Amino acid sequence: MQELICIETPEWELTVSCQHLEARQSTYFDMLKRRESEHVSNMLRFQPAISPETVSLQGLGSDLVSDSAIEEIRLPIPLFFENTSYQFEWVFLQDDIEQAYISHPLQSISDAFRFTTKRKHSAASLIGTINTGNDIGQLTLPLTYLADGELKKVQLTLEVLPTKMQLHRDLPAMYRSIDDVFPLWRFSLAEKTEQNAAKSQHRGHFPLLWLAQFKTLRESLEQGLKVITNSPHNRLQSKTSHIKAERLKGRLSNRLAEKVREDIANKVYDRRYKQDKKYLSLNTPENRFIKMVVIQCKQELEKLSDKLEVNNQKENNTHSRLSQHFLSELKNWQKPLIKMERHSFLKEVGDYTGLQRESLVLQQKTGYNTVYKTWQELKYYLDIFAKHSTVSMKSVAETYEVWCFLAVRKVLTDVLGFKETEQNKAKLKLNDYFELQLEDGLSGAGAFVFERSDGLKARLAHEPVFRRAGKKIRSFWVTQKPDILLEVTFPDGKKCIWLFDAKYRIKTKNDRYEQDDIDQQDFVPDDAINQMHRYRDALIRIEGQEGLHSKSRPVFGAFALYPGFYDQSVASNPYQAVINEVGIGAFALLPSAENNKNCWLEAFLLEQLGLPSCTYSDTHISDALYVNEAARIPYSGMKQVLHQDLVLTARLGESRSQTYIDNFKAGKAKWFHIPVFVFDTQFGKHIAQEVSYLAIAHASTDTLEITKVYRVKSVLQRERSYISPAQSGAKESLVKEDQYWLFELAEVSLLNQPIVNMNCTGFRQSLKLTTLTLMQGITDFDDLDSVYEKCIV
Repeated sequence: MQELICIETPEWELTVSCQHLEARQSTYFDMLKRRESEHVSNMLRFQPAISPETVSLQGLGSDLVSDSAIEEIRLPIPLFFENTSYQFEWVFLQDDIEQAYISHPLQSISDAFRFTTKRKHSAASLIGTINTGNDIGQLTLPLTYLADGELKKVQLTLEVLPTKMQLHRDLPAMYRSIDDVFPLWRFSLAEKTEQNAAKSQHRGHFPLLWLAQFKTLRESLEQGLKVITNSPHNRLQSKTSHIKAERLKGRLSNRLAEKVREDIANKVYDRRYKQDKKYLSLNTPENRFIKMVVIQCKQELEKLSDKLEVNNQKENNTHSRLSQHFLSELKNWQKPLIKMERHSFLKEVGDYTGLQRESLVLQQKTGYNTVYKTWQELKYYLDIFAKHSTVSMKSVAETYEVWCFLAVRKVLTDVLGFKETEQNKAKLKLNDYFELQLEDGLSGAGAFVFERSDGLKARLAHEPVFRRAGKKIRSFWVTQKPDILLEVTFPDGKKCIWLFDAKYRIKTKNDRYEQDDIDQQDFVPDDAINQMHRYRDALIRIEGQEGLHSKSRPVFGAFALYPGFYDQSVASNPYQAVINEVGIGAFALLPSAENNKNCWLEAFLLEQLGLPSCTYSDTHISDALYVNEAARIPYSGMKQVLHQDLVLTARLGESRSQTYIDNFKAGKAKWFHIPVFVFDTQFGKHIAQEVSYLAIAHASTDTLEITKVYRVKSVLQRERSYISPAQSGAKESLVKEDQYWLFELAEVSLLNQPIVNMNCTGFRQSLKLTTLTLMQGITDFDDLDSVYEKCIV
């Protein structure tokens, strides 16, 4: 392994090593260069400060020597990256080291280190390997070691950088988007790394953040309570009592003494006399407030600690998530509060009933002001969470997945004109570790319902689950759980699904093929594309009754979303060609690309669903999807069509032989041809294979009329020079190399009534796609409805 850092102190020597770090550094700097950003220097931090004799860092050129204690060391180059394994080794230079361990909240981190005692030729050491995975931010390793019966602690903190995005730009943008919709979702109880918690305007009781804030404020709270126990606040209060004359003590007022003498003279011995006394009392509103704070904090810690311990024991002991160090630490936090609650002076204090007015004691007196301020921060921790407070976040892969989900939602509302009619974001639930989780599925917390003015309805769902027992859509063997599902229901009842899967991964240079532009483009890993094929092919829609049901494929496309960086307003999507051909591909998506509007994904969804319009009939809105090449790939030997009785209307071209014209009038025609560029420009090349019937208009008196419909036997694409005069009705053509669609005609059927008034000045105006069903009862060509109208240029 390559040695990155070596720090030697009088008590121990720390060495950090890694393999193949140059590739990570190269990827990181390439990312910054392409995004025109600079590296922000990061630090190694120690708490408490250490007194190193030498510090050796990779890239420094020479060792650092310090004469005083230091708390942080500036790294000359970035050394710590996501998804990278690092070896940490502490070698203890003293002979009396009895034990050493890492007291990290995660059991997996604590278990990664192994302590070896001093041997004949080697000192005691603590060594472990950590893979940072998809956790970025501050990685803290709390070292605890026992030297000559004395327990010592040193906390090492370093910053783990991402190589696919900018830590201080992209990640905060993701958090802002997520917080607007799923507040508090991103926080986690214990992960490898921690990050500064940003301010939030969302209030409510969220135990995880309360615990994180209490951890930060605990020491100041304990210090304030110690000051209060040494000098508790008291107040001079008066006490009124009625006592007999023989029990009166002390100096009496002249008035009271005179009255007592009169009563004795009159032999009145059982009368009680009112006496007011002043005394110092600890039962003040301020002390009642302190008692309330102590009890509330103790009870909250007990509740959290007990539940976490129970939930941690539910898991297999060898795979427990939380370490015993963390659970023991929670119990240790309770001890000062329990001791304070049992203190003698609090026994004289009653229950807290609130403050009638502002208290200068709580605001100014030493000890009381510390506890008062700490309580205010704990009470309103969401509003005043400052940068000095750190809390674990969910991994960046989870964060990226939810951000992509919300990015698709934003495209639907901001670009495509959908209005949100139903959302279930309030159904976030606490799991066993007090973390908020989305309730996955089509109707869970991660599901949104939209409508549009033209009748389209959409449902956006997070991680829907498709099983073998699914009623509407099922996976016939292996359960499938895509990250994002977009289901659109058209006014004619047709439903289409697009799947998106967020992949916080980028194909490395070593994984790319020679034809990939490795210096200019980011790609999604190949296995992610393979997974998109699996998602699309595995899901089957079931319709009809049991035993008579029909199966169809509801997924029109499956796409990976990955953190690639492009100037999307200028560059083209490297996956666009495969998306057009087979409906499988990927879209680069990053918050830092918002200035370019992440326009690849927007353009795709805009092409599929268009903008709201009232100019098309119900069928025209959905028909456009079935023109795509990807939707028309059948099994070999089969044909994929949407309209079983699709009819193409047309008129005969100019300068045709009379025999050719007479054959059409008599219903004996066998061939008809159309220039490919004319047909494809107007309808698309996929439609030519779907045409089942041909309705040719011929001259009748002063207009054109359609009286017959020919069944199309086959459609072939031919150069004009290969089409014979008998097939074309013309002896010679001047465009011999141009491509033509050649329709072979079969039997002919007569219409019940002619369709007249085809007042077309040119050949292109006579082209219309319709169906036999739509032609029933129509006599005027202008009244004949068309299909695929939305696809016509």
